Parts: sequence; structure tokens; C-alpha cells
Amino acid sequence: MLQGCGGSTTQGSKNIIGEPEPKTETEAVIENPVISEPILPSGAVTANFITKQTPFYAYVKGVDTSLGVTEIAFEDAAIPPIRIPETVGASLSSLRFNEFESDLLLVTAKIKDPNFNKYYLYQFQNGRWELVVNRFAIHKSHVSDTLIPITIDPANPGYMLRYYSVFDLDAKSELGYTWRLLSESVPYKQR
Repeated sequence: MLQGCGGSTTQGSKNIIGEPEPKTETEAVIENPVISEPILPSGAVTANFITKQTPFYAYVKGVDTSLGVTEIAFEDAAIPPIRIPETVGASLSSLRFNEFESDLLLVTAKIKDPNFNKYYLYQFQNGRWELVVNRFAIHKSHVSDTLIPITIDPANPGYMLRYYSVFDLDAKSELGYTWRLLSESVPYKQR
């Protein structure tokens, strides 16, 4: 018959000889990580430009006034930039339509004639930016806070309704013409 000698393995170590050890409490200090909100470039717009991927921002990277080229860049440097000739600046916005799987990038470009804005509507497809419809221009007298320059044409599937400006000869005007805002239904490119 065997008997075990020694202390119990179920109890912690105890000071058997002398004064008992004082109890000490340790307080765990947990530092919260500082998370800084990313600083977006001025005028940047964030959207889901690529289906089923993390949204990223687009911004006007620069304007080469000597060449008349505006460059649009993106948060992810792997996304190719857009270079728009014959422009001297731009502002960006995103548009979302059920007919498209991803958000669209609307570039409102400034041109040398300060009375007009040109509009470019892009979709990111197959690793590059593609125009959804041809560019179009609107006279600044027609631009308002409520005007949406392009949208889906509800009466014509596969088409977009866009506004544009034209001038009419007008003998009553001191300039001899007036600007009119028209709209047209144009097919959109979707791959």
C-alpha cells in the first residue's frame, strides 16, 4: 500500500512558517488605442465605385493650367487616375442608380469659358474609368441647387436623361441670342 507524502495539489502555496504574506491587488491598466479619423483631401467624395469592395474616395489631385488638364486621383493609388483635357479645375460628386451595380463618379469640370460647366459621368469597369455617356455642357445661368444634370430616364429603359444648354437667336436680346436649357434621352454604356 502506497501513501502519498507532501502537500495537497489542490491548494495554492501557503506560507506555513512566519507571518502571512500581505494580500496585494494589482490593477490592470488597459490603454485605449487612439484612432484618428482620416483626413480627406478638400472636395473629396467617398463612394462604392467598385462593386462589393470597400468604399474609397476620389479627389482633384491637381490642375495643370498651362496644359489645361485636371487630374482626378483616388485613395487607393492602384486605381488609375482620370486626366481630363481642356479643363481648369473640377468638383466631384457621386451618383447612385439601381440600374448600376456600383456608384458613378460625376465630374463637374471648369473650362476656360467661365459661363459653362462640362459634365463627365464615369463608371469604374474592368480596371479603368469609362464614360457612361458622352460629356455635356450646361450654361451657368441654368445651374441651380435643385438641378440634377443627369439621371435615369424613367420612360426609357437603358437611357439616361441629361440636361444641356443651347443658344437661340433672339432679336429682343441685346446680345442677339438667349441660352435655353434642354434635355435629351441618351443611351448609357454599361458593361
